[in-house]
Amino acid sequence: MRGRRALVPPTPELLALAGAIRHLRRERELSQEALAYAAGVHPKHVSEIERANKDPRTTTVARLADALGVTVAELHELSAGEAEKSSP
Repeated sequence: MRGRRALVPPTPELLALAGAIRHLRRERELSQEALAYAAGVHPKHVSEIERANKDPRTTTVARLADALGVTVAELHELSAGEAEKSSP
């Protein structure tokens, strides 16, 4: 199995960030493609981030936040709220 990585479950923080990005995108009635175009990233990358399959770089988070019309701090606040909702 050379070249394959073991699947590691996403962290709660990554799941919360993914949920916050998806929530804001849907709230603004944007497709993943429209958000990707506005943020200057590939649509597949947005999909991977929203499914918590990719841990985005700080610059990508900043681009997505800007495209969604929020600050990075606001995005993290929303993701903290998402994490609280999902914890028992």
